[in-house]
Amino acid sequence: MRHAMTAFCLLGLAQACAHHETTTASDTTVARSPEAAGGEQVCGNAQVFFSPGSANLDEVAQQRLDRYATCLSDHEIDAIYVSGTTDPVGTQEENLSLGRERARNVADYLHDHGCHVDFVIRSFGERDALASAPLWPVERSADVTAVAAH
Repeated sequence: MRHAMTAFCLLGLAQACAHHETTTASDTTVARSPEAAGGEQVCGNAQVFFSPGSANLDEVAQQRLDRYATCLSDHEIDAIYVSGTTDPVGTQEENLSLGRERARNVADYLHDHGCHVDFVIRSFGERDALASAPLWPVERSADVTAVAAH
């Protein structure tokens, strides 16, 4: 297993985040997306939801991530990709920042619960958000995909 958690997408680099550019702490290159990684996706996807304007993980989200971390412990993981999204409320910059914070909190939680691998954190902010307000709760989320080592 990889040894260091990596999370790159700093506030001032929103454009780079949208294009999934990242580097690992171990100075090796991690694929910019799960599709480009070429490894096998394991344990399916995990998705957790957030309250409006919040990046805090509630009990339901923590339980879902606990189950995901347990599944991942049975596999040799190359990288975990975490993508944060938001509803369209707020500016583009605020939403990119909030999406990034959501993804970072999910990665931190998984790392703290035994997933000591490289993380690729991406924020999509409000990109592709649904136009109808009743559907916005599904936009306030973080999606997690793990890729097994080759």
